[in-house]
Amino acid sequence: MAAAYDFRTGAIGYWTWMTMAAVEIRSLTKWYGRSRGIEGISFAIEPGEIFGYLGPNGAGKTTTIRCIMGLLRPTGGEVRVLGERVRPGRGTMHARIGYLPGEFRIWGRPRARRSLSVLAALGGDRGAKARREALADRLELDLRRPVGDLSKGNRQKVAVILAFQHQPDVLILDEPTAGLDPLMREVVLDLIREAASGGAAILLSSHDLSEVSAICARAAILREGRMVESAPIAQIVQQGEQRLKVWFADPTLRPDALSARLPGVRIVEQEAGVLHLAYQGAAGPLLQWICQFPIDRITTPETSLQEAFLQYYHQPSGSAGGSDDSKGLRS
Repeated sequence: MAAAYDFRTGAIGYWTWMTMAAVEIRSLTKWYGRSRGIEGISFAIEPGEIFGYLGPNGAGKTTTIRCIMGLLRPTGGEVRVLGERVRPGRGTMHARIGYLPGEFRIWGRPRARRSLSVLAALGGDRGAKARREALADRLELDLRRPVGDLSKGNRQKVAVILAFQHQPDVLILDEPTAGLDPLMREVVLDLIREAASGGAAILLSSHDLSEVSAICARAAILREGRMVESAPIAQIVQQGEQRLKVWFADPTLRPDALSARLPGVRIVEQEAGVLHLAYQGAAGPLLQWICQFPIDRITTPETSLQEAFLQYYHQPSGSAGGSDDSKGLRS
């Protein structure tokens, strides 16, 4: 037993190598020559948890995922899946992992059912046939058609079935709803929720932040290859800017919030009689300034995950929040 950083809580404590986490990433680093892919990435995913993995293109999400799957050899650090260390090229635990890559490719000529059956057999099958047919029904996919004849959305459904058909204990999903219409997106999100309810540990990488907010309890944010935040979604949202929208009793009034030199305050939108402000820190000084004017009403619009996420990219490099091991700042 040794002192170490707790990747789930962000605290320094004591742990042994025998933990309950289904996926553990410790100080994971990957360089491509002189170019940094990722550096010092650490987090863990528990059974039954849906963990959001966020960042713009090039932030390092796909590099991380390929290291988890053993498709890339890390420069440093370690990945463990279901208690076993991932060794690149050895297919560690793949029979118990469902993987949906961001760029899904599969043989075009065989029918979808045949391709999925062959891939299920490579992973040990685990009763995938009945599950495969049930998934196709829910996704409204005709498995008799060759994959090469399918639309982009229907090829994405094949990718979803491939990941879920063997009821894996770990799901690594890179943009799982890309190319799907709104109805099918909801079906896929339901599948993810059901898998988590059944005890699967899920890593969800997505550009749709409303989707992540709806389905994940916790998320990590990457910036330039480093983790700048790992926290519950609610905490990520709360520690960002907060909003106030003020309607003045005098509809012609246009108070100048900037000239008041209020720290941490910016104007989101302004028109005669209405002022929409964003602020960080204590609300007291801002409220005191507002209360010198006749007020009709005040609302506090909720900050979305998207707004909180963007704040990490508006800040200068190195100033974003996060745990001590992730401060500082590709896929």
